[in-house]
Amino acid sequence: MQGLMQPQENFPPLAPGDELLYVQFYMGSMKNEEKTVEAGRPIFDSVPFVKILVPGDRNTVVNTTVDEKVKRRFARLWSQFQHNVTQTIEGTPLTEWPAITRAQADELIYLNITTVEQIADLADVYGSRIMGFQDLKRKAITYLAAAKDSALTEKLSAENANLQGQITYLQDELRKVNKRFEDMEAAKKNE
Repeated sequence: MQGLMQPQENFPPLAPGDELLYVQFYMGSMKNEEKTVEAGRPIFDSVPFVKILVPGDRNTVVNTTVDEKVKRRFARLWSQFQHNVTQTIEGTPLTEWPAITRAQADELIYLNITTVEQIADLADVYGSRIMGFQDLKRKAITYLAAAKDSALTEKLSAENANLQGQITYLQDELRKVNKRFEDMEAAKKNE
């Protein structure tokens, strides 16, 4: 992880569809007209920009200065940018998905598709440009469903192991109590 640690914050949920966008904040330069006139030469200020890309569509790019609406809309990414933490898109990276080759992952990344979740939710209008898209989308949906089921199974297994440990502990404690009780009874008989 690069930069300072990001404080734990609760961010508002993203609007439907926003979680699929590729959003990146960065510092850019913008001409300051007032200072340019005063100095008689071009003067530029460093200001935050945001680049928003639609997965599967290389032609739709929003690249603009950051305003309060964008800061609220993408609060988690804005916070990561402010704290100099690498901005991350949530989801399973294509490079970690065993269902495709590295070359396929690179082709999809070129189309601003970086996660399995983005493929699963990609609109057919954008997917039509990708060879074998319907099969790829089906694989992504199946993979995510299986991962969700696997996560539930792992959670239940962990809970089961924890409960088994508690049962074993309680059984040991009960044996100790019974032993003490038997020892007390034996002591009373010997008196």
